[in-house]
Amino acid sequence: MQNKIPISQIPNIETERLILRELSLDDVDDIFGYASIPEVSTFLLWYPHKSKQDSIDFINFSKDMFAKDISIIWGIELKEEKKLIGIFDLRTMQLINNCAEIGYVISNQYWNKGYISEAIKVIIKFCFKDLNLNRVEAHCDQDNIGSAHVMEKAGMKFEGTLREKLFVKEKYRSMKLYSILKSEYVDGG
Repeated sequence: MQNKIPISQIPNIETERLILRELSLDDVDDIFGYASIPEVSTFLLWYPHKSKQDSIDFINFSKDMFAKDISIIWGIELKEEKKLIGIFDLRTMQLINNCAEIGYVISNQYWNKGYISEAIKVIIKFCFKDLNLNRVEAHCDQDNIGSAHVMEKAGMKFEGTLREKLFVKEKYRSMKLYSILKSEYVDGG
């Protein structure tokens, strides 16, 4: 078993409306544009970006995580607008167990338009077909109904609630855990 991400560079992955691609410093304004909005990070671990330096730091962090074989972080670019509207993260890789966790964030201007559902399906496919993983999991705050719906729509199964799993933004948060196994995966496209 290997402990390294079995790819040497972050691949571009296209859907009908999106390009998932490596982040660059050219994305700073777009990232700051949504990451500075408090509503966007309500259910996430991080606080809103206060300056463009926070967004630059995140881009550098994403490159470092890939270089260290810890995670793959894609920017979600809307093809039509040629604009970065969010981030998709494949993280907590346990390659010895062929398992990884996914996470995502998208600008509130693009909520409820199916973009994350579109992205999650191609990332799950990438995990099973290209990385040969056996399990993909994700969790969300128990109050984040939209994120739970996205996971269910992608074929992930609810496994249970991890009670007060995280201490985030000065309070304990319970997290819903979802997963999909390679044996359950059906390629929808």
